[in-house]
Amino acid sequence: MNDRAFSFLRLNHRPTKPRQRGLTEIRGPYYAPMGTRYLADILDTMAEYVDGLKYVGGSFVLMPRAKVQELNELAHQHGVYVSTGGFIEHIPGA
Repeated sequence: MNDRAFSFLRLNHRPTKPRQRGLTEIRGPYYAPMGTRYLADILDTMAEYVDGLKYVGGSFVLMPRAKVQELNELAHQHGVYVSTGGFIEHIPGA
């Protein structure tokens, strides 16, 4: 059963997570910090399509360690890997 809002629009088939191809990464804290509520909203609605959370830019280095750990744990709860940049050739555990 497809319950997407616009289910009449065609989507390309994607394998279930963890995927080896067709990965989608979202940017984590960039120029502005990202909190757990913001990330939770994204993952509550789109986790099926999000494979990775990439820390880029640099605002995350200003965040308290515990808050960064909360973001990482939230991502992992939704099957999303966390990256600090660069190209991911192999996803650990996949």
